[in-house]
Amino acid sequence: HTFKPGFWIFARESMSPTQLRGKKLAVSTLGSIVHTLARLALRKAGVDADKEMTMIAAGTDDTRFAALKSGVADAAVLNAPWGVRARRQGLKEILFVSEEIYGLSGGVVTTTKMIQTRPETVLKFVTGAVKGLKYFTANREGTIPILAKYMRMDTEMVKEVYDTTIQTFTADGTRGEDFMRSEAQIQAAALGLKEVPPPERPFDLSFARKANERLKNWKPQ
Repeated sequence: HTFKPGFWIFARESMSPTQLRGKKLAVSTLGSIVHTLARLALRKAGVDADKEMTMIAAGTDDTRFAALKSGVADAAVLNAPWGVRARRQGLKEILFVSEEIYGLSGGVVTTTKMIQTRPETVLKFVTGAVKGLKYFTANREGTIPILAKYMRMDTEMVKEVYDTTIQTFTADGTRGEDFMRSEAQIQAAALGLKEVPPPERPFDLSFARKANERLKNWKPQ
C-alpha cells in the first residue's frame, strides 16, 4: 500500500546529511530494505554510505533507537512511530528517506501456489485490504482512535504519525509499470541477484485492480 518508505534518519545533534560521513548508522540488518533504501537516499543526498559510513546491524526499531540514544550509533534509521518518539525526546531529524526516493515498504504478499489454488480467497483478502486503505486515507478522524488502540500510543502521537506518513500511501493499492520496474531493481540489488526479474514476476496487481472494480461504488464511512 505504500510507495514511499516511511523512514527517517535521526541523530543526537543537528547536521546535514553530508556531515554523516565517517559516522555509524544503525539499520535493521545488512542487506535489508531499510538498509538498501537508506543507502539510496543518502547517495542522492551526496553521501556514499558504503564507502563513507559504517553500517551497524542493530535489529528492530527499539534497539536502533537505543543504540542512537546510548551513543553506540551516531545516527539511526527509524520508522514513523519511533521517529515521532525521537523528535519528542529532542533527537534531530537528518533526512526523511521518502523525500529522496520512491520505494515499497508495505503491501500484501502471498505465494504463487496460493494464487493458483485459491484465487478467490486472495481476492477477498485484497479487497478487505483495499477497503482498509481507502478508509485510512479518507477518514483521518475515524482512523486515529483505531491506530491509537492497536499501536498502543497516545492520541496526539498517533495524529503526528498519521500526518507524517499519509503521503507515503497509494490511493488504491496500485502503482504504474515504471514504479514496479524500479522496485524490482531495488529488491534485486538488496538480494544480490545477478539479473533483475521482470516486474510481472514479483508483482501481481490484478487482484488489487479487481478489488477496486468491486469497490467502485463503495464509500468509506
